[in-house]
Amino acid sequence: MPQPPPRDGADEVTPHDHAEILNHHLAIRRISDNHIVTDGAGQRRLSSMAFKPSSGTNGGMSVDIEPFIAAAGHAPREFVTTPEWMGSVFFVVGAVRAQALLVGYDPLPENDFHGEVWGAKTRGQWRQLQAIAAWYVEIPGTALA
Repeated sequence: MPQPPPRDGADEVTPHDHAEILNHHLAIRRISDNHIVTDGAGQRRLSSMAFKPSSGTNGGMSVDIEPFIAAAGHAPREFVTTPEWMGSVFFVVGAVRAQALLVGYDPLPENDFHGEVWGAKTRGQWRQLQAIAAWYVEIPGTALA
């Protein structure tokens, strides 16, 4: 497992760039039906809201770190796909960092491979993330943008 992330006095993970998450690694964002909208032409597409950070203390966007999943012996595409999370997109970590965002490790009790992307606070930044995303587990009939 990777080195533990930095934590504050309340034991919350602090935003950071994790040294063991390399620029060529993939960060996977799980996609649910709530992230899909139908546009005026009747086409299904991902909403930029799929790239919005959580409302939690540090406001990161949840991701799974692909090499951590694989190193533990799991098949990453199967690991990130559940009935709730029927699809996913990925980012090359270096492209995320090129947007002046942080990519860090933030394990959860139910997911040792969880990470966060910190720093995307505006709709424009969410759209930039959407522009550099590609399907990891595609949802048929759904466009990325």
